Amino acid sequence: MEPGKYTIETFAKNVHLTKQSALNLLSKLKRQGFISVSGGGRQKRIYTVYTNPQLPSNGFYDVVNRYSPEKLVPQFKHRVIGRYTTEQAIIDGIQIGDARALAATQYLFNQVKNWRRLFDLAKKRGATSKVKQLYKEARNRIKVRKMPQRYA
Repeated sequence: MEPGKYTIETFAKNVHLTKQSALNLLSKLKRQGFISVSGGGRQKRIYTVYTNPQLPSNGFYDVVNRYSPEKLVPQFKHRVIGRYTTEQAIIDGIQIGDARALAATQYLFNQVKNWRRLFDLAKKRGATSKVKQLYKEARNRIKVRKMPQRYA
């Protein structure tokens, strides 16, 4: 099978299998990372086949693009193993330091669940004053949830 985009019918025809056997093969390859799927519902599913396994990203850019109206194009692949919280994304946005990343990071303050975790991470990275400064800029620019008094 060669890389490209297929529907289930074209894939089955290409690899000389029945439709059900092709679905089984596609799901196996998808678990290994060789296939990504788009479409579905009322649309036909489109299976994109790759020669190398594609690792899923769940890092900074995914979190920022989920919560911020200012979308960012990833400058690098940021892959995190385990749980990646908005608090960690705020610290990473400050560490990146790009003007667009900082502007998009401001929207993450509305999603902070644990202010203590945010400031513990900031203290560990030496960015406590930068977090407070970014928070003040966010309060002036957009509507942001209030920070607890003990951290202000």
